[in-house]
Amino acid sequence: MKLVAWIIRIVLFALLFVLALRNTADASLQLFFDAVWRAPLILILFVAFVLGAMAALVAIAPGLMRQRMEVARLRRALGDAGRQPTSAGTERDGKSAPYNVVGPKV
Repeated sequence: MKLVAWIIRIVLFALLFVLALRNTADASLQLFFDAVWRAPLILILFVAFVLGAMAALVAIAPGLMRQRMEVARLRRALGDAGRQPTSAGTERDGKSAPYNVVGPKV
């Protein structure tokens, strides 16, 4: 499976590399306030891709942080529950459980 993944990565890299080589012509990007950016087309596409990826990361960051905080809270609760006695055969307030309780005596 790792071999197939590496083959797909190499093919994808080769296709993107050929795309970059074929799109080296200058292009102009009309910005705000009559500003113009002249650069190779592949550079403009790369910058647009990076800006889109950064916007996506910023968009998912709050939800990701909420999930991490929830996981940490649940782990703390699980750790607290593991330390508290929950079986019927354990001692409560210094008294042992009655002998007619079904289950193993702990």
